[in-house]
Amino acid sequence: MRAVLAVSVLASLAACTLPQIPVSDFESPELKADRASLQGKGFSNEYIDGHVDGCASGNKSAGNPDYSFAKDAPQRPDADYLQGWNDGFALCKGRFEDYATHATPPAEKN
Repeated sequence: MRAVLAVSVLASLAACTLPQIPVSDFESPELKADRASLQGKGFSNEYIDGHVDGCASGNKSAGNPDYSFAKDAPQRPDADYLQGWNDGFALCKGRFEDYATHATPPAEKN
């Protein structure tokens, strides 16, 4: 019993000392570029976070398997986040659908 308690205490302490990895480290290069572009244009951090989440979600909704759906609205009910999410979703969903419609399919292998 003491061993289990000791291991759980050590694990808890170890978790506290691990460096925090910023969310942006997991973003695709495209989303990082979008984030940097929006920062350069003076948008709020809340709007940018929403835009990046919405963009990933729009890509996923349009069929891009490289993205996952993300919406942090229950934890981030502010208007800037929600507006950014809606804008990012519409932009990136349309962008991927346009790409998928006009892309040349790969040649079949014989």
